[in-house]
Amino acid sequence: MALSRIADSAERFVYRIAGLPVAVWAIFAGSDSESTDPLQTAFVWRYWHPDDLGEWSQLLSAVIAWPIAILLASAWYTWRNGGIIRRRHGKGRSLQFLEQLRLYFSVGVLAPWYYVFSLHDDGASRAPTFIQRFETKRYYFPLLKPQKGTPLNDKGRFADYCNEHGIRCVETLMCLQGEDPHRALPERDLFVKPTKGRGGRGTERWDHVGPSRFTGPNGKQLDGGDLLARLVRRSRREPLIIQPRLNAHPGLVSLTAGALPTIRILTCLNEKHEPEVMAAMLRTSFGKNITVDNLHAGGIGALVDLELGALSQSSNIGSDARLGWFSVHPDTHAPIEGRIVPRWGQVKAQAIAAHRWFDDRVVVGWDIAVLENGPIFIEGNGNPDLDILQRFMRIGLREHRFAELLAHHIRSRGSEGRQS
Repeated sequence: MALSRIADSAERFVYRIAGLPVAVWAIFAGSDSESTDPLQTAFVWRYWHPDDLGEWSQLLSAVIAWPIAILLASAWYTWRNGGIIRRRHGKGRSLQFLEQLRLYFSVGVLAPWYYVFSLHDDGASRAPTFIQRFETKRYYFPLLKPQKGTPLNDKGRFADYCNEHGIRCVETLMCLQGEDPHRALPERDLFVKPTKGRGGRGTERWDHVGPSRFTGPNGKQLDGGDLLARLVRRSRREPLIIQPRLNAHPGLVSLTAGALPTIRILTCLNEKHEPEVMAAMLRTSFGKNITVDNLHAGGIGALVDLELGALSQSSNIGSDARLGWFSVHPDTHAPIEGRIVPRWGQVKAQAIAAHRWFDDRVVVGWDIAVLENGPIFIEGNGNPDLDILQRFMRIGLREHRFAELLAHHIRSRGSEGRQS
């Protein structure tokens, strides 16, 4: 828990540094209500009105530390990726470094996102179209999220809520909170994850290989009793849920190294409080990653065409440029680009239907697996990561209906986000 708090504090500090130039430029630009971007207005007001001493401390630290942090980060990512980008696109390291600095001062793009959004390719014109992580994670989504409401952040409660409302959701076999459940593990392949984890962190896959026998990470084998005791001990640090490991639709099996592929589909309430599908992507695994498909945990993805269900070219998150872009799976060599997601119409319809039961949330990022017998919900995210979607977009979500709806709901929360 202490490490989690440290990581959260460090993340907030990074967001303060990223947002600093945007917040400063807004002061000099004035606040003409007829011309100001309502998203930026809400962000800037919230940026300069910290809630407590901790936020004031983060703001002061960012104002002091930003020159060193920006120079070091840009130097590191240029060293890491500069040679690769130069060979692929002909742009030298020094120019990449200078562009990173220029984009930071103009729109708050930090060094990793220069490569995540491929801004080495016509970045000056495209960078302003992306909604940045420092805006959504600390300002827009918290402003739009109720303090208490439908359960999206607790995986155990999410499953119960879905079952109550007829939403097909992956079954919870067991919840562990530090105590012996006094029953054996089910004799089947298992998937273990923290109830409040994110980004695929802390997940484990245990394959059933014989009577009360399981094979886990790195080929380690345990009998059922030993595995359960191990998981109970771990759950004293963080509660765990145990679910069945699911098998992907046959049309998707060739696109994974072993982890279950999922669709991340973004829905947003419109002006009539009805859900609309905004964007979607397929996430899957490659290489030695047989446990999770999350891009922040080493997975790969491809954008889904909302009308046809066809996949785009694929890549990883992009902060490490070595993998690049490709049209076939790196391991199986099965075609990705142009592949149609099975049961795509059902996936969209079920995402919209589910959001109606979670309509206290303006924005939801759904994780849906497509099995042979249809879509099934894995979880929902009330604070979804837009980076993984925008990574695969030439033009970002700021020039998209999603931004219009986000602005509409921010206006409805009160002038310039002052209810935050």
